[in-house]
Amino acid sequence: MAHKRAAIYARISDDKKGEGLGVQRQVEDCQALAEARSFEVVEVYTDNDVSAYSGKTRPNYRRMLEAVEDGRIEAVIYWHSDRLHRSPLELEEYIALSKSHSIENHAVQGGEVDLSTPEGILRAGLLGQVARYESAHKAERVRRAQEQNAMSGKWLGGSRPFGWQIVDGTPVLDDREAQIVRDAHSHVLAGLSLGSFIEQLTERGITTARGGAWSYATLRQMLLRPRNAGLAEWKGKVVGESEFPAIVERHVWEATRSKLTDPTRRRSQTNKVKHLLAGIALCECLRPVKSGQITDRKGVKHMIYRCSESGPGHVNKRMSYVDEHVERHILVFLAYAARRQASAPSDPAILERLMLDEAAHRERLNEAARLFADGAIDGEQLTEMSKGIKTKLSAIQEQLAKLDEQNARLDQVELSDAVDWSDLDQSGEEWRSLHIERKRAWIRSRFVIVLHRHTRGSARVFDPGTVQIMVRTTLDEPVPMAAVEQWKQEQAAGARNAPYQIMVEPKVTAQPRPAFTGLK
Repeated sequence: MAHKRAAIYARISDDKKGEGLGVQRQVEDCQALAEARSFEVVEVYTDNDVSAYSGKTRPNYRRMLEAVEDGRIEAVIYWHSDRLHRSPLELEEYIALSKSHSIENHAVQGGEVDLSTPEGILRAGLLGQVARYESAHKAERVRRAQEQNAMSGKWLGGSRPFGWQIVDGTPVLDDREAQIVRDAHSHVLAGLSLGSFIEQLTERGITTARGGAWSYATLRQMLLRPRNAGLAEWKGKVVGESEFPAIVERHVWEATRSKLTDPTRRRSQTNKVKHLLAGIALCECLRPVKSGQITDRKGVKHMIYRCSESGPGHVNKRMSYVDEHVERHILVFLAYAARRQASAPSDPAILERLMLDEAAHRERLNEAARLFADGAIDGEQLTEMSKGIKTKLSAIQEQLAKLDEQNARLDQVELSDAVDWSDLDQSGEEWRSLHIERKRAWIRSRFVIVLHRHTRGSARVFDPGTVQIMVRTTLDEPVPMAAVEQWKQEQAAGARNAPYQIMVEPKVTAQPRPAFTGLK
């Protein structure tokens, strides 16, 4: 008598080690059952690490159904009914297929299941519903465990985060990587771009924790994660302290996050900053100028700075002329002015006081939440208390952010004390060697530069007198409107302003101008 042709189906939904041992054991038991029933096993179908509950496609399960439709098998052997299907829709499809092709179904755990009878269909349906309930219950337990671990700041597994090593399941700081994380925070707070930091990482051969190249997205995501400050996160919200040792202070991380999530922040995902004053210098209408290109009468193309607006009252100037003029003045400023007049490091006592105040206000918020949970105050009282505390906390955070940015500029942008800036040869060489990002950040922190229209002669001839350069006292100092208007009036009256008198202290201007031997 010919043996019936049978297929074995095995599946396991979770194989963390990828060894397939659970599937292998199922197949062995099914083969023993096939031998006892005198079935001829024509093919074995396995889906490893694929859940039937999730609804994802099981490729080998679908192949087995195709074999049934083609008449290549007459029986299906499986370890338990929940290995075959847990979805009611899949079960209905399988019942219809079994009926139309007279397929026998045998389970190692449960015996024969006759899907041609109402009793067999009921039994299969009940077993499927029980299995589905168990899967849903297990998923909920796993989700709650994950949430509890996340709320406690525990390591949830997965890829190792950059900045730490995982030792026996516990995160410990990786000193080399942690310093890179600190440098990245300081880089952003100093006003520099992610693209230029990625460029540095690439030059140094530093990869991500997975060994890949850094991108705008990976660096930004790394900087935004709360665990950098030793904080735990759940569903995008900070929920407490983390078991990850902090790499930076909380206020530093919060200031960095504020910078990166600022909707006005430049969104370039590469290091494409090419022009010294684009977005920094202002048109006399006080809009930032941007780069552009023109073609002269001889067909030669030139880069220009131009206002985003066109028409009377707006400027465009040859970029090379403006850059050279501004850089010459920068070297004079470095030679004769106090370089650190607006960049004294923050007083540690002030920083410590602000951090204590911040911690105190956060604790007051926590105490208000505890009072509400205990029923000591109602929702309206909680809202009112929280509003006042958050207002004060916001003011403290703003002060901390300013100090963080100031310290970051000192660390990342300040020019070297090892250079004799009074020597224009040496200072010119040093200035030229700086990365353009660093030049731009330094200029932005030191000067307000306004480009004015020509008021005499041909606009095709560069007039240095139309470039107004003013020294900032603080980074957030507003543009001195009175000085801009005074400049316009004096130019209209035919005055020839001495740019150095605008830049440096009056006592310095009496000294003779040096011969320029730096930038040419």
